[in-house]
Amino acid sequence: MSASFVSAQTAAYDPLSALPASDVVGFIDLQRILTEIVPRVLAKDPATLLKLTSTLNELNAKTGLNLLSIDRIAVGLQFVGATTHNIKKEDLGVAIIIHGDFDADAFLAAVKRETKGKVVDESYGGKTIHREPNPTPPAKKSEREIAAFSILDAHTLVIGDLPQVRATIDAASGKGHVDSALVQLATRDSNALIGLAGNVPPELIKDIQSSASSDPTEQAISKLIANIKQVFISFGATPADFDVTTGARLGTAEQAQSLSDMLLGLRQQFSNEVTDQQYRDLLNSIQITAESDQVQMKAAIKTEVVQDIATSMIKENQPTPKPAKTKPTTTHRRRGRRKRH
Repeated sequence: MSASFVSAQTAAYDPLSALPASDVVGFIDLQRILTEIVPRVLAKDPATLLKLTSTLNELNAKTGLNLLSIDRIAVGLQFVGATTHNIKKEDLGVAIIIHGDFDADAFLAAVKRETKGKVVDESYGGKTIHREPNPTPPAKKSEREIAAFSILDAHTLVIGDLPQVRATIDAASGKGHVDSALVQLATRDSNALIGLAGNVPPELIKDIQSSASSDPTEQAISKLIANIKQVFISFGATPADFDVTTGARLGTAEQAQSLSDMLLGLRQQFSNEVTDQQYRDLLNSIQITAESDQVQMKAAIKTEVVQDIATSMIKENQPTPKPAKTKPTTTHRRRGRRKRH
């Protein structure tokens, strides 16, 4: 999976900033992951790497969408319904913006081919939205349940539910744009391969608190999470290891320090209960810090550890080979012939 397959990119563009108003935002630097990280993680399993490369080539031939030429994918989620720990699909508005040097027209042709032309086109904000048709009555679907996409320009398309695709087109004209502070939180690590940040709805906090047991530790955690306003997480890589950073923004610096102290105590408690030395060392290596109104946890995982985990997971998920059928022995066949005589 060589970077030589990647076409030259056009002008720099960040689809994350093009999202409509969202409560959760995230990005994936897909090109870097496929050309740099995947070969590194699968270095001990070349067969799986070859299989993945073949799958990408088949997808490109079928849809005209070359994943190796996609530089970044941005995702925006908006809470449009109940916000509990059991949140449902219909309670979320979804917009996915894909940017890269690919053939958008070929992708559109592939979608129409795969759906046998069952795509409805509608004009909105100077763009064409391609969406699935309404179901045949008496069946009904809300607009949130209708999948749609639109080609924003020669290198950018948006996929999502119909209202969020419309909202993305509106955002391009300056209406209902994503909060820049949330984007900054998701991109706080400029070297991250994946980044995510989200607002924490007060209703979700109350729902989690109501389900907490009477255990003192759970009750203490329940009180502290009540002060969390936003959360963030990012994944990055250096030549030697992979970095994972996660954290939260609270109401005040004092609240952030209290949460940091509790996390340090929990780390020590769990470390004493872990028997595997490798996992204990990894747990103890997690850096927990408080700065201003933010708490941050950061861990570095060696490349060799990630490779071993990936190889182990692939082996565990491989289908068990079926036992070969045994053929009758020569002796049995000979006995059969004697009986016929």
